[in-house]
Order: sequence, then C-alpha cells, then structure tokens
Amino acid sequence: MRTAVLIAIPTYRRPAELERLLLRIAQLDIAVPVAVLVADNDAEGRQGGEVVAALSAGSYPFPLQAITVSAKGLAHVRNALFAHALAHEDFTHLAMIDDDEWPDANWLGELLRVQIATGADIVGAPVASIFEDNHRSWVRRARLFQPEPRPEGLCPIIWASNNVLLTRTCIETAGPPWFDLAFNLTGGEDVELFTRLKAGGRQFAWAPGALIFESVPRERTRARWLLQRGLRIGSTDARIQLRHGAGRLGRMRTMGKAVLGLAVSLALLPLRAVSGKHRADGLFSAARAAGKFYGFYGGRVHEYK
Repeated sequence: MRTAVLIAIPTYRRPAELERLLLRIAQLDIAVPVAVLVADNDAEGRQGGEVVAALSAGSYPFPLQAITVSAKGLAHVRNALFAHALAHEDFTHLAMIDDDEWPDANWLGELLRVQIATGADIVGAPVASIFEDNHRSWVRRARLFQPEPRPEGLCPIIWASNNVLLTRTCIETAGPPWFDLAFNLTGGEDVELFTRLKAGGRQFAWAPGALIFESVPRERTRARWLLQRGLRIGSTDARIQLRHGAGRLGRMRTMGKAVLGLAVSLALLPLRAVSGKHRADGLFSAARAAGKFYGFYGGRVHEYK
C-alpha cells in the first residue's frame, strides 16, 4: 500500500483555533496523500463542523471531513477518531494534533521520515508554547512549557498524543477501545495507551524536527493552574502505574519512589523559590508528587469535566 496519512483532530468549542490549525495544515510541504478528519465533541453547538464545512466549500487542498461525537470526554473522542479512520479511510499512518496547536510546513514530513528510518510504531515530537499575551508570570518559565529535548531516533516511550504519528498496523492490532474510558475526564488516556503498547512490544521514536506550536492562554500562566496540572498528572501517573505494575512488589516500588519524590520536592522548594524558573518547576514537581499519593488511594482530578 502506498504511504498515505490521515490527520486526526479532536475539537471542542474552539472554532477560531481549529480554523487556524486547518489553514496551517493546508500549507504542509508533503509529497504523500493526506486527508484530514475532525471530531467535534460539541453535539449542541457543532462549531467545529461548521468550520470544516466552510473550508470544504472552498479550495481546501486535502480531503476534509468532520464527525460529531456526542459522548463527552477525551477518551470518547479519540476512540471515535480511530474507529472512524479504520472504517472509512485508506491510510498507512495516522497523525494526531490538538485543535489549539499548529504545525510548521515540514511537520508531517519529519514524522514520516523518522518513522520510516527507525521502523517505530509510534513517533512523537516536541511542542513549543506560544503565550497569547505579554502578561509576565514566573509560571511561564516552567519546564512544562518548553519543548521536550530528546535526540532523534528510538526512545523508550512518549508521553502525549498531541503531536504523534502511529502506523495503521499498530492501531489495528491494539484493537478498540484504544483509549480507556476510566481516564475520560482526567486525562492520561494517551499515556495509558502508550504504556499498554510498550508492554506489547511496540517501539517508539522521537522526531525533534517535527515541531508544532501550542497556544497558551493567560489562565494557564497562573500558579493555581500549574498546581492543578501537577496534581492531575501525578494522580493519573499513579493510576497507570498501579494498573500496569508487577503485583505487590511493583506497587511498593512505585509508592517508595513517590515518597522519595515528594520529600525531595518539598525539601528543595524553599531553594527553588529564589528564581522564577526553579520556583515554577519546584511547585509543579511537588504538586505532581502529591498527586501520586492522591492517585494511589483512588483520588482523581477531573481536569476535563
């Protein structure tokens, strides 16, 4: 089968951002067939579908389709994208990007190049944060907002699905439901899937040249948001580790790491408070470590409720 890529985009009440993304996708420098599938998770407003209809009526360079997913939540909409893609599209690879992001012209070509060079089943790439205003906040200096620095090539795993390429074979053999509904409103559904795929022998790779950009609104540059994100990631990490850990010994090892991580984070917090960058990273690390305890005992942070 000739290489062909389906770009899958989940969206929810971000019509302006979705239009920006689709217009940038239209400018991709890519030599293989490409189609675009948008899953609108707002069955009432359907603004995403309206954006797709307007662009489709013009001279959009790629086949462009929208579906509506009535069941709310990240896992629901990502599962719908995978299921619809396998049922209706002839493609060898599926790329995922979120509706508040946009790519450079060489984004998709770089993902494909690294996948072909490495033979990996899943290829991830970095995301650079673009802040929406000039509001100065020490939170903006957090490592969370910096592109992940990894060398090109095979890697142990990737940690998000907002800039990723998967082979069709990988998706087909994983089988539905790909994204666990237990993580539907908390996030972490992508990490749980990738953890499962890794356990099944799938290979991962990193493509540093496939950089995309993410719009960061002002509310995400506040300490409260950073704390919530750290707690949420920590709690979902713990739930995933408990689910895929090796029995009681694995549980004890994971708990021990969480205890050590929280102790170190709290001990270093006064020192890190001296500078903005270290203050932000210290706060996030402490929140994430606390979130792991919360997750170990069944706690969930419903960030996407």
